[in-house]
Amino acid sequence: MASIKILGAFGGKANGMDLTSLQISPNSVIDAGNLIDALGSDVQNIDNVFITHAHLDHLVDIPFLIDDTFSLRKTPLKIYGRKENLNHLKNHILNWDIWPDFSQIPLIDSDHKAVEFIEIELDKTLQFDQFDITAIANNHTSSSNGYIISKHDSSILFTSDTYCCDSLWHRVNSDLRISTVIIDVSFPSQYEKLAHDSKHLTPKLLKQELQKLQRDDVTIHINHLKPYFKNELIEQIYSNELLLNNGSILQSQDIVEF
Repeated sequence: MASIKILGAFGGKANGMDLTSLQISPNSVIDAGNLIDALGSDVQNIDNVFITHAHLDHLVDIPFLIDDTFSLRKTPLKIYGRKENLNHLKNHILNWDIWPDFSQIPLIDSDHKAVEFIEIELDKTLQFDQFDITAIANNHTSSSNGYIISKHDSSILFTSDTYCCDSLWHRVNSDLRISTVIIDVSFPSQYEKLAHDSKHLTPKLLKQELQKLQRDDVTIHINHLKPYFKNELIEQIYSNELLLNNGSILQSQDIVEF
């Protein structure tokens, strides 16, 4: 049995509700919505950050991660993402105006720069000692993606923020190693236009999306609830019976097995 740890699971910041981030190994995370608070001193162990897209709730702790661990690092912090997302991060955050560009700053007593940007491509698997990871298309921004994380011949799909997306379900239906899906539900069902315009799901839309799932053995977890709508969303998620096979509405510090 493999597992990952949820460091933050919400689509907005509020008391007790942390922004999106998943720890997939002791030194690797997906997204950086909540690294500093969630990891404490263990944040110094993070060497790899895989980003799904360039919205602030998924990037906000990257500048502080670099700043807090700079003097401890012997090797660069590696930030993996699609070309457009890396460019957004470099042009709009690590640009010397909002925050220093640590990809131009050498580590102490080292020729290595503090940050290394590594471009990834959709459907190309990267192999690490403790996991494999594959970026796959979703339906949120023009350059967003989800990830399939594989350990011990079992896989979990993290859709990240997404709207209706046939290719996600085709992937789950065709890859029997995927036992678990973590998927975005952000707005109550009566806000369908807002969900459409911002490219997020509602409980009603997810119920429709699940009709595309041709398997009965997949666990469905939900994340990215907008804090203002939390109670209403929880009620709609349960009334629509969306948490398949003992799935849950994810919270910080949850362990998700797959």
